[in-house]
Amino acid sequence: MKAVNDTVLAVLKRIPLDGPVPPLPDPAERVRLREAFGWTVTQMGRASGVRRETVWTWESDPPRTPRGEKGQRYARILAYFAAELARVGAEGGSATSEPEPEGEPESAPDAFVAEPTPLEFDFDIEDPPELLWPDTDPGPARMEVAVPEFDEPGSWIDLPEGVTRQCIRCGHPTSSVVDGRPRHVYLKAMAAMGMPRCDTPPTTHAESASLPRAEPAPTSALTTPAPAALAATAPAPALPAAVVPALRSPAAPRRPATASPARGANRTAKKPAVRPVPPEFADGPLAVLGIIDGALTAYLADGRAVPCPAKSLQGLAAWALDKRKIRLGAARVHDNGFDQDPLIILTEGAVAHFGLPTSLADQENLRLPADHKALKSLMKAGWELTKAGFGPWPRIFKRLDGKRHCVQLFLTPWGALEDRVWGPAGELPAGDLARMLGTYARLLVTPRGTVAVTGEELMTSLRPPTKAQWSQDEGKYVSVKVPHTLHTLVEPAPPEAPDEHPVVAADYPEEGSRPASEALDEEACIWVRPADLISDAERACTHVVALDVQVAFLAACRRLHVGTGPAVHYPRNPDFDPGLPGSWYVDLSHVETDPRLPSPFTSSGERPDGPGWYATPTVAYAAELGADVRPMEAWVRETHSPYLQPWYETLRDAYLTVMADLGVTTDLDDEAFLAAMAGYKDGDSLLVTLAGAIKATAKAGIGKLRQRPNLGVDHVFGYPWPALKRLTWRPDIRAMILSKARTNMHRKMHHLATVAGRYPLAVNNDCVVYATDGPSPLPLLYGPDGEPVRGGFRLGVNPGSVKHQGSQTIDWALDLLADGVNIANEIKDASLVRVA
Repeated sequence: MKAVNDTVLAVLKRIPLDGPVPPLPDPAERVRLREAFGWTVTQMGRASGVRRETVWTWESDPPRTPRGEKGQRYARILAYFAAELARVGAEGGSATSEPEPEGEPESAPDAFVAEPTPLEFDFDIEDPPELLWPDTDPGPARMEVAVPEFDEPGSWIDLPEGVTRQCIRCGHPTSSVVDGRPRHVYLKAMAAMGMPRCDTPPTTHAESASLPRAEPAPTSALTTPAPAALAATAPAPALPAAVVPALRSPAAPRRPATASPARGANRTAKKPAVRPVPPEFADGPLAVLGIIDGALTAYLADGRAVPCPAKSLQGLAAWALDKRKIRLGAARVHDNGFDQDPLIILTEGAVAHFGLPTSLADQENLRLPADHKALKSLMKAGWELTKAGFGPWPRIFKRLDGKRHCVQLFLTPWGALEDRVWGPAGELPAGDLARMLGTYARLLVTPRGTVAVTGEELMTSLRPPTKAQWSQDEGKYVSVKVPHTLHTLVEPAPPEAPDEHPVVAADYPEEGSRPASEALDEEACIWVRPADLISDAERACTHVVALDVQVAFLAACRRLHVGTGPAVHYPRNPDFDPGLPGSWYVDLSHVETDPRLPSPFTSSGERPDGPGWYATPTVAYAAELGADVRPMEAWVRETHSPYLQPWYETLRDAYLTVMADLGVTTDLDDEAFLAAMAGYKDGDSLLVTLAGAIKATAKAGIGKLRQRPNLGVDHVFGYPWPALKRLTWRPDIRAMILSKARTNMHRKMHHLATVAGRYPLAVNNDCVVYATDGPSPLPLLYGPDGEPVRGGFRLGVNPGSVKHQGSQTIDWALDLLADGVNIANEIKDASLVRVA
């Protein structure tokens, strides 16, 4: 897709993005202009920052009206097409393309559909790093085929979204098919505007040096320019930030020109694009209220402080929603979603200002009683609360014009910020708190509660379950379900449901009576190698070193297909299909594994003693190890998609952005990376807290997929609990993630044992401990040839890579292992070292 992206970028740089917005032509004219210019709906979608399906709705009849900044960009693009086509028509269309290059190697006529040759990579193919390799390998052979010099408008068809083929002229990916053959489209209008054909030799370095470049200035994650500065400094022809992620496509991984042990020499850090701020949200997503000289003051995410005139909760809600007074909130993160509501954080002084208690410790269920004076006044003014009541994260709304206008509150004295995640952040000065939480909201989404709730909110915001669609029968837009999203409430399969679920209680009425073999137990591995299996060579080492997988559960979400529909039951000996997410009843007890490695099939690391239920990644890994996999029963989901991919990318980019600002970048070699990780917590404390919060959002968001009832608090065994009403309550998806994470880690341990003869002493979730000579982890990463172990662990900040978790002496480790203590859980904290 590189050639397509270059074409779109080249055109966008010529379009002014300021000044009056031109009127939109009718739908038929929109189609004519786009096709006459030679653009597909995919290219138009990338340029406008929307999906191709959205472009189709804009061009249909009756059309969906393009709105907001993306709609304005769409109108400017069409106006530019009209002007350029008129200019080319006035000049007679006399422009010609460059001649066909001679001496091209011939290839078979069906080369573009042949099976690709397997490539050799010098990194783990199961968890490749985020790289943009330089194009050092020769491209695929191009075909000598008779093709016209120029194409006619509308003479091609578009492949489905995400599907590409090799162009028969240049060999690069294309999504266009002309006369039954994949090829990039080239029109007379494109030649007249100086756009090269796809097989034209690239511009030389001397020529490219004279071209202007727009390079963003480096900024810190916590640096947020003021809205006025954004408008003043943005050059007119520059590419809008919202278009960048839509135009960026991953380059095909290639081997570097020369293999080197130095890690990441050709890596490029990938920062999330800064989203443009609509004028109605110019003051940022949130405000932190504090008291200065007796007056209520609102601190904004960009560092400004403005007075807040509110004297009551109803006055605060009205002020936060009044765009004439303050413009709080944030734009939707997906076209089918909703704009994010303003978040108002109340510090201790602000809580007292509104007549609220400074602590909820003695209140029932951590909620303010409904008869409290402040709440009665709020209700009398026409405002409402959600069913959750007025707690640490209350949500206030009022119904006007058939819509709910909402404000999210956040009371720091009431424990809204979890100590285990945010530490002492609740005691920060109001300005620092606004800056940190504003950055969190900018990189992810405006907080809606705990990090678990926010992680779940981010999932649905990136993949909304419904969208507006024009109904011919009703003559208006109606809400329809979006395919490949979690849009329908589905029951879990019996093995996937936790013990308290009504599905389980129906089969096993007595609490705790379900056999372990009838429950899907996909959890992270916690295992200790028996002391009698520790070799003399390992006992002779001087140290033990722990490696910790970076954001391991988030890394497992990468490209993972999960079920989006109901489970289908296959009761009798189904054939195993690794492409179907679900649960399989299979006997893996016969699979031979080295006792010096944990079993990859159980969370305890012990070999299974009979048949049991396993998620698809576990069974697929058993087949990869050569096992004869014969399921006896299955619950699978035939409707599936990589639902979590945008969630993974958003969290990954946010984490890498913050870590880069702390000095841990993706382009560091191993020694520099170890040094940077050893000292990054001495950097900006706000950034350190923010990095931990992003990791916690990923982990807690995955846990939210299988939220269990609050046992002992008004819950009866076998009865449903509130979490079951959420579309995102999907224990099967959580099981897929944990299964993938555990097998990914075991695969690396297996490769390291096979190539270098190194076996773990203990495993604790995403941490593994090895015996080695010296406290450095570097010797663990290389094989006998001094090269990195292919498929083994790699140091790095990317999710799925590893960092140094800690080192201790071998005597310390052997002493604890003799008692069966899991040293992987003890090695990080020096205070836990036992004293003889």
